[in-house]
Amino acid sequence: MSQHVARIRRTLGFLIAPALAAIAFALPASAPAAGADTVHIRGVAYAFFGIDDHMPGAIVRIEEYPGLSAPVQPDGSYDIEVPDDANVTPYIDPPPGYRTTYLQTFHTSGEDLEAVHFQVTPDLYYLAFAGLLSVPLDDHQTLEECAIVSTFSIHEARDATEFDPGFKDVYPHGLPGSTATIDPSTGNTRGPIYFNSSVVPDVDQTSSSVDGGVLWVEVPPGWYRLTPSNPDSEVAPFLAHCENGRLVNASPPWGFYELKPGEEPDPAVLADPPDRRVAGRVRGDARVRRQGDRRVVRVRFRTDEPTDARLRVFRGDERLGASPDVSLRPGKHRLQVRIRRAVRSGPATARLRLRDEAGNRHAILREVRIPR
Repeated sequence: MSQHVARIRRTLGFLIAPALAAIAFALPASAPAAGADTVHIRGVAYAFFGIDDHMPGAIVRIEEYPGLSAPVQPDGSYDIEVPDDANVTPYIDPPPGYRTTYLQTFHTSGEDLEAVHFQVTPDLYYLAFAGLLSVPLDDHQTLEECAIVSTFSIHEARDATEFDPGFKDVYPHGLPGSTATIDPSTGNTRGPIYFNSSVVPDVDQTSSSVDGGVLWVEVPPGWYRLTPSNPDSEVAPFLAHCENGRLVNASPPWGFYELKPGEEPDPAVLADPPDRRVAGRVRGDARVRRQGDRRVVRVRFRTDEPTDARLRVFRGDERLGASPDVSLRPGKHRLQVRIRRAVRSGPATARLRLRDEAGNRHAILREVRIPR
């Protein structure tokens, strides 16, 4: 082993212990909903290895509903109102120096969801884990495909209704001897990779340790059901939605959480993938090109049925540009958006929205970098 890798392992062992072993704050309980048509999702955002770093100014969003957002308060808390009886995938748009993190996909079922916490990875540790596991990165030092992370956590961890005192007194909080499967297992997916008792992902480990961490890497875009097993306990499953470049962290007190005797999984974790999706696909990544003194974001895609399409580019809450709605026949297509001259360089998100004649909708997100 090289000295470089050894240093990374020491860093992981001493500093990253709480990371993918995922820190629980509170009981993953549901509460009565505020209204008949909506429910609230509440929780706390904090940084890996910096539990008191709550990243004020970060924004919590919902993948399926781009118009919904909620700010992270100075104490790390957030409260976002979402539609009831709907699939919702929360994600956090953090300040610079951290990586966008998605949670598992929930299906709201008439009750508010509490303690839905985000663990947000700083760039340093994101790159360290990628290097340790030889995970391919693109030119922007982002995962080429998707990674899914969770923690098998003991029920005592979610019994802690407060963080301090509370969860800090429950450590380690992993449920040892657990295993999990991913369905479907496609492409070059690697995993499950379990964390050993030294808090290092170990490809030779056959089940979870007291650390509880587990992950899959190089996961292609798609919907995945993660199913746990433990010889002595029942454990809740979860659903994850992958796109290229995405980090999914189904963190405690949700994700793979231990059930008490006689307890059933919360209905919110039993989400199903959308039954139907628009028949089409994006060819590769979004690209940014220059046309004279203008910068143009371009997406190539194919549709297999008549489809309405629109491309938008945004950065946080700021819309950088949008194409008109177009009606397309089946075949290969290209949409592009001109970026205003006043827009500064930096990262942005391209969102391609597709809608077929039956009203099925599909949104595809691609990260881009706007040049100077």
